[in-house]
Amino acid sequence: MTDSVIFERFDTIPSEYEGILFKGISEYAFQKKGLPPIQPFSIFIKNQKQGILGGVSGVTFYGSLYIDSLWIDKTMRHQGLGTKLMHEAEKIGIERDAKFVTLNTMDWEGLPFYQKLGYSIEFVREGYNENSKMFMLRKNLSKTSQYN
Repeated sequence: MTDSVIFERFDTIPSEYEGILFKGISEYAFQKKGLPPIQPFSIFIKNQKQGILGGVSGVTFYGSLYIDSLWIDKTMRHQGLGTKLMHEAEKIGIERDAKFVTLNTMDWEGLPFYQKLGYSIEFVREGYNENSKMFMLRKNLSKTSQYN
């Protein structure tokens, strides 16, 4: 059987393969536990002049929201856009019945930003290049959370 198997390596996920992994994992989770499918999301900020100014992406799965990426163009930082993006992502989590949010940030990235938004450190992973540390953060969600 393994004689006919081909391994293909890519530096990005080809569009024709996008979603295959989530679909397969979701089907297995439903079969084993009746869990709903993994659902990706993304929100982008853009204008006509500069194009994409920032965005947030992640997934909801098994009663949680995972923030994979948050980025704001350096010319647009410190204007509240990151906070607004996070609130919008958290709204998606609440709409999809997530009980909590998790995300990772490096020691040189946005730890104080996330802590101001109510995230707490679950644990720290060390051993990255340049003595960097990764913080695994968590925030509980509530259907009564209010965002402007």
